[in-house]
Amino acid sequence: MTFSKSLPAIVLGLFLSGALGAAGAMAQTTAVSMGLQNHNSDSPMEITSEELSIDQEESVAVFEGNVLVRQGELTMTCARMVVEYGPDENGKDEIKIVRMFGGVTLASPEETAESDRAVYTLAVEKIVMLGDVLVTQGATAISSNQLTYDLDTGDGLLEGDVKTVLQ
Repeated sequence: MTFSKSLPAIVLGLFLSGALGAAGAMAQTTAVSMGLQNHNSDSPMEITSEELSIDQEESVAVFEGNVLVRQGELTMTCARMVVEYGPDENGKDEIKIVRMFGGVTLASPEETAESDRAVYTLAVEKIVMLGDVLVTQGATAISSNQLTYDLDTGDGLLEGDVKTVLQ
């Protein structure tokens, strides 16, 4: 099943700040500057899954089975995605929250972030990735318990048991 709808950008990239220090265990929080340069948030979003169920009464769409989302150069995958929607100020349905479960991956051509689950809240322009987070750029990798990514500023904050390997 393929479903196209324009969403605000879900962008991901990784540029390590000079404050990261040497390889090995890191502090409990680490800030990173994140962004997918030249990503067009108005470009069409294509969602492919094995199943799609829509509950109009609850304003929820559930994509299940090998969920693949593409927008521009950004790709997202997961096992299950729940999209909560509702009317905007003009009465037109818009996506409010996207919840992703099971092997969540957000990837651009150069960066990748993985986690067990993720929540994208459009009103505050934040993506929170939770559980076994791993962010990679080339040979550099950072792991943590949580990544909070601010779409407005392009900054990310890794929290809880943060570790990195710099090469």
